[in-house]
Amino acid sequence: MNENPGRIPEEMDELSPSGEGRGGFVASLIDIFIDPIKVFKRIKAGLPWWQPYTIVAIVIAVISYFQIPINKQLVMLNERGLSAEQLETQVEMMGKFALIGVIAAPLMVLLIYVILAALCNVTANLVSGKSSFKKMLSLLTFTGFVGLIEQSLKMLILHMRGIENIASRDDLYSVSFSLNRFIESDGILRAVLESFSIFQIWFLILFTIGVSVVYEIDRSKAIVPTIVVWVLGVLGIMLQGLGGG
Repeated sequence: MNENPGRIPEEMDELSPSGEGRGGFVASLIDIFIDPIKVFKRIKAGLPWWQPYTIVAIVIAVISYFQIPINKQLVMLNERGLSAEQLETQVEMMGKFALIGVIAAPLMVLLIYVILAALCNVTANLVSGKSSFKKMLSLLTFTGFVGLIEQSLKMLILHMRGIENIASRDDLYSVSFSLNRFIESDGILRAVLESFSIFQIWFLILFTIGVSVVYEIDRSKAIVPTIVVWVLGVLGIMLQGLGGG
């Protein structure tokens, strides 16, 4: 029997219908870094994915905007050996479609999140017997804040160094928080090392704990969806390198 009928239960106190009360979306923006278990419990209770995604979309759009002069500098280096006319045409095309890229970037991130959520939800379901695509999407979006910090710091460092000082694509890879900064490897090894940056390790740990809480499974089992995310992350880095990104 409830000894204090006038008190709101702790579980309900954690999340208000609007997501703006105590323990809702606003609090989760801070708690994901200092007390992530609280956030994972809110996700389990139904904290939606679209709220954190609005933050992700804004930050990605800003990062993409500051990426424009870097891309232009890389083209001007003319590492592909284009003729003067071809080079001028490419620069003009970049100028015309730059803002479209800024708008499209958050949509591409959302697509990646949706694909990851679908795959991770399937693997989590195999080891837990539970299935919740929306909760997995919310979990990926919140834990993805860690990656936003890494991308923002990289962009800040590149601009502080001076865009005009970028002499090759290798200068982009030198801004790294992984062991690859010291080993300077290529190919698969570079992708693997980059996937174990300080921030990526932080993300993988957070995600594993989150899967464990949301799906109510042991962390030894929760690591299965984490492996899926890590493998796809390595493949993404490899494709980025092949594409000259």
